Amino acid sequence: MKDRGWLVLTVAAIGMLALPFLRDQFGFPVFYLVFLSGVLFWTAQATSWNILSGYSGYFSFGQGAFFGVGVYSVAFFFARRGLSWWVGVLLGGLLSMLLALILGTIAFRLRQLRGEIFALLTLAIPFILAAVVRLSRTIDGGQGVGIPVPSYPDMIGPFQHFYFVLSALVALIALALAYGMQRTRYGWALFAIHDDEQVAEGLGVPTFRYKMIAIAVTGLLGGLSGAVFALNLGHVSPEGTFNLRVPLFAIVMSALGGRRHWAGPMVGALYIYTLQNRLSAAGFEGWSLIVLGAILISLILFAPDGLMSRFTRRPWTVTAVLVGVLVAMTALGTGLIIDRLAVALLVAAVTAFLPRRATADTRPPETARGLSGLEQDPGGDEARPPELGRPLVSVADVTKSFGGVRALAGVSITVSEGELVGLVGPNGSGKTTLVNVISGTLRPTSGSITVAGFDIAGLQPHRISHLGLARTYQIPRPFPTLTVRDNVAIAIMFGREPRGLYSSREAADEHLAMVGLAELAHAYPPGINLHERQLLEMARAIATRPKVLLLDEALAGLNPVEIDNAVAVVRRIHRSGVAIVLVEHLLRVVNQLSTRIIVLDQGLLLAEGEPAEVLKDPAVVATYLGKQPHA
Repeated sequence: MKDRGWLVLTVAAIGMLALPFLRDQFGFPVFYLVFLSGVLFWTAQATSWNILSGYSGYFSFGQGAFFGVGVYSVAFFFARRGLSWWVGVLLGGLLSMLLALILGTIAFRLRQLRGEIFALLTLAIPFILAAVVRLSRTIDGGQGVGIPVPSYPDMIGPFQHFYFVLSALVALIALALAYGMQRTRYGWALFAIHDDEQVAEGLGVPTFRYKMIAIAVTGLLGGLSGAVFALNLGHVSPEGTFNLRVPLFAIVMSALGGRRHWAGPMVGALYIYTLQNRLSAAGFEGWSLIVLGAILISLILFAPDGLMSRFTRRPWTVTAVLVGVLVAMTALGTGLIIDRLAVALLVAAVTAFLPRRATADTRPPETARGLSGLEQDPGGDEARPPELGRPLVSVADVTKSFGGVRALAGVSITVSEGELVGLVGPNGSGKTTLVNVISGTLRPTSGSITVAGFDIAGLQPHRISHLGLARTYQIPRPFPTLTVRDNVAIAIMFGREPRGLYSSREAADEHLAMVGLAELAHAYPPGINLHERQLLEMARAIATRPKVLLLDEALAGLNPVEIDNAVAVVRRIHRSGVAIVLVEHLLRVVNQLSTRIIVLDQGLLLAEGEPAEVLKDPAVVATYLGKQPHA
């Protein structure tokens, strides 16, 4: 069941590649192969775009550039230089991938180049390439390039058969890559990047590497598809190639089908291309953009996750309706095959949007959720805390300045095995800045930090995570589009002991049980409360198998019952052998949990020592509580 998608793709590949050779036996016109070739071309382009922009969230208009490089590779190497057509096609894919890697190297190294800035950067590339092609007499010179019909084996039949086979091969490669990525760590790394790149990096995901893989695959597929498409054109020009038509249609098709599902772009391509074809056949070709705009608006309002999110909720019903309408219209002899397909697709979409029968909420009551797993702790609160051992984190004379503001001023601390260190201080004292510097989110202005004996200067957060350091955030930052279980599974997949997708999902249950969230494994973060999201942060952090855990105000905003529950979870984590640095404002909790307390004030180390001694320190009382000890 896990790999049935490969079976579907294999059967589809065999059927697609055999179709041209069986056309005469079935007696259907070559027009249908031309139609399917169009669907396959847009499937490849939309899937190509979706691997980068849909999976990882880096919205790109660069698809027109990758497509154009593929087209002009065939025009230059095949039509102008006389090399074999297949050399032009392969070079089209490779050159597009090279362009994508150059673009990714520039854009992904600069964190600010995301969102609309990344989109604008990629928007400029096709227009720059169009100008280069237009000005270069070697490539085009502004007159366009004629592309002859390539030579191919006679056994394939007419040229449209040959073009269909090539289109099918590229589309199947694109779908296989998209499916494989969605079923492995590659795709899940991109999903995490899509939701929160900084958190993904902190959990051990090498975000730069996976973004480069994604943009390379996007460029390769876009170039191959464009190169094959050029063989069918006969003549190419800069204006007809480097424009926004390809990226805009790829975006609409992916959005319509669903950007988080490997088959979404294919479904979107089938719907949009079929609709365009029928509008054109009915004499309404000029209305296609209006209809597409209406579809996009409706999609945003009623199905922002795309059609596949609806189809997967009732797959058998939608499939039965689609097949039933096709069979019924065929039996009645109504319309052409494409007319029947258009009607069947429309009815299937309407069926997917019909309201579902309400199901009873089987989740535990609000007061009990988050507590059930704690009752099975065999050690309970009587278990002995771990003994102190070697230093795990050493911070030496660290400063951090933001412009003229010094958030940390020469802070030096050490956290050893078995410790639970309370880090306290008034607002603005530098607590979270210190956590950010230790975890690699911020670079210190000066000073040194070692984790597990390794100097982390210059290390990316994912490498620091692999040394054995994990953290949570003041405001919980779970991945909102992933279930509670998959949030934890991501941490296991990329933690110190990485596993595959299915093994990670199974192992995630152990960590959810440890924090009491086992019964919410299939829930989504937006549907759980603040306390549960904070517990999820802890479960996700310990799933990386850390040696040291930085808890940044993990009890903020909780009521007394939830605080007691969170305290029990922190104790369990500590007794499992994890050293903890607890950033907290509640002195009662810090005194109750900590083996040692560190107090910061205005970026300076104010006091450090046993909880009872530190909390009686006159300077601490005056600074932290704002009053003298005797008051």
